[in-house]
Amino acid sequence: MSTCSFDSVLPMPLAAASNSAAGRRQDRIVCSVQSALAAIEPFRRPLERRREARYPYPYPIHLTPFAESGQPDVDRTLVVIGKHLAPHGIDFYCRQPLAERRVIASLDCGCEGWIGLVVELEWCRFSRHGWYDNGGRFVAVVPTPLSDLDDRPRAA
Repeated sequence: MSTCSFDSVLPMPLAAASNSAAGRRQDRIVCSVQSALAAIEPFRRPLERRREARYPYPYPIHLTPFAESGQPDVDRTLVVIGKHLAPHGIDFYCRQPLAERRVIASLDCGCEGWIGLVVELEWCRFSRHGWYDNGGRFVAVVPTPLSDLDDRPRAA
């Protein structure tokens, strides 16, 4: 099994913010991830020994890469299978290696609709089962590029 790590950071298609704005952005990310987890597991699990709890998330995740213009490239959206979800990141399985370093992960939050989280992909491993195991950290909450998929009625 081999591991590929990404060390450099690509420019974000988002404006740079102060520390307090970055803290608020991180709080929005954590709240969004908790919404996605509440849709699949309404009861809390005990904390594990890691820095933060990871939750099994074996559900489809839509990944939308960014075009060279910095806008989401909806035509290149692909569906991967989730592995774990945590307040600060995600890992998932994909059939092919991903060339993108930054994508929008769209997660289904049940009656709340879809959420979009910018993921900075940090690692990729080829597994002996023919899948690529990928992971990264959340860096921002953005509008999901999949809003047209959400035709469910919203809670009032």
